[in-house]
Amino acid sequence: MALPRSPFRRRPLFADLVADALLVARAGVRQRVKNVVILRTLRDGADFDLEWYTDAVRTELEALAVENETAAEQLVRDAAYAQGRHFRAATARDYVDRDVPKLRRRRRVHLALAARLRALADDELAVVALVEDARMLALDDIASAAAAVPRADGPRPLTGPARRIALADLVEDLDELGRAQTSPAGD
Repeated sequence: MALPRSPFRRRPLFADLVADALLVARAGVRQRVKNVVILRTLRDGADFDLEWYTDAVRTELEALAVENETAAEQLVRDAAYAQGRHFRAATARDYVDRDVPKLRRRRRVHLALAARLRALADDELAVVALVEDARMLALDDIASAAAAVPRADGPRPLTGPARRIALADLVEDLDELGRAQTSPAGD
């Protein structure tokens, strides 16, 4: 009986490689924008300006596209160097002939990613969504950091939804404690 193949051992599809690379690039841009929102808000006292952030996201996406095109150009040189070399590689970047197909595939991924990044930069709704996600993450970080700052007069009282959630949790805990104390000892 043959063992089933692990999904992690198969050669990934080209489209999956590009999609994964785009996912990582988007996460990196979102993180960078989040950090800029925090800095501009806390350090500079700047108001949120959606147009400024969308321009910044487009600039960042273009920079990533150029970076990927540069990496693709380097892979062309690496493949040319590796062509016809049939001995054992001495280092991770010491490519040999059997690496050429992988280098060519990697180059295609970089070029496809650059094209997808530029398409993303041209998609107004996607750029705004990315900015809004980053903004919400930044606001969450700012709020949690502010709540964690010790105060001279004791902890900061909870307000709004946080207070309602905390009170509901307290009621549940008290109900559980009451049930535990009234249940027979054999439970």
